[in-house]
Amino acid sequence: MQFLIYNFFSFLILFFLFIFRDEICSKLKLIDYPNDKSVHREKALLFGGIFLISSLFLNIIILILTNKFQSNFFNFFLILSFFLVALIDDIKNLNPNLRIILSIIICFIGISLDPELKINNLFFFYNDNIYLNNNFFFSYVFSILCILLFLNAFNFIDGINGLASTVGLSFFLYLIIKNPLILNLYYFFIISLLFFLFINTKYKVFLGDSGNYLISIFIAIILLKENSYQPSLYYAEEIFLLLLIPGLDMLRLFIVRILNKSNPFKGDQNHLHHRLFNKFGNLKTVLIYLVIINLPIYIFFIYQEFLYSLIFISVTTYFILLKYTS
Repeated sequence: MQFLIYNFFSFLILFFLFIFRDEICSKLKLIDYPNDKSVHREKALLFGGIFLISSLFLNIIILILTNKFQSNFFNFFLILSFFLVALIDDIKNLNPNLRIILSIIICFIGISLDPELKINNLFFFYNDNIYLNNNFFFSYVFSILCILLFLNAFNFIDGINGLASTVGLSFFLYLIIKNPLILNLYYFFIISLLFFLFINTKYKVFLGDSGNYLISIFIAIILLKENSYQPSLYYAEEIFLLLLIPGLDMLRLFIVRILNKSNPFKGDQNHLHHRLFNKFGNLKTVLIYLVIINLPIYIFFIYQEFLYSLIFISVTTYFILLKYTS
């Protein structure tokens, strides 16, 4: 009964946040006005970060009050720090170079405070476990690089209605299939993300960088902590396959922007999802993106011997879609 009461009041808090979303976003200046680069044509509320950080900390409070909180899969410093940097970016539009410098500093401090975020083992499908000997490069440089690549690749997904939320939910679903404990601990946050997806499509409420960074850093922390506790739970190639399409799109855009002598971290409308959107519209784009990201990883989950074939097919599909939407 006590558990139900905690959940009821937590959902009530989120409901009131939603009701006062206009006032909150106006007060914090979390309003995105349309321009030539915008997919939407009306002002949008960048409410997602506020909504989701509230749901996550309400989730943590419920776990603490019910004596179920575990430090596994959670790091307060990284989550709050990245959320605040992204929130400031939503409000002030931070310089991309400053944002990446702050991200590196946050990662270094976060990993120093929490050794479970260091990558000391990699478990490969064909080569089994590789112990990385706890040296500085892998413990810090490689770990920071993995976090930043994941965050930026996920952030590159954002740009059309509902895409980042649905991809984030699909990632959580795969994590839950691999380890159902994640759902037992963070069901409230995941349900809130589902609810946000609904209001995102109905009320012109968007994730913003703060919402994107919150989802991606939370998933990154889960993967890193899983690697610390259970290195054999995820193959390195499995994570690579899961992130292949957004990672490939990020790499392509970085190369194109550098060749064009522009800042590789500065946004444009050349992402795969923008090109799909211009060709197919919003709904079909979200469905196509979900299929090309998730179908290979679920096939691998069932038929692991198809690993390299799935990587080849995914890369080929990506470039076919680029050619078709050019």
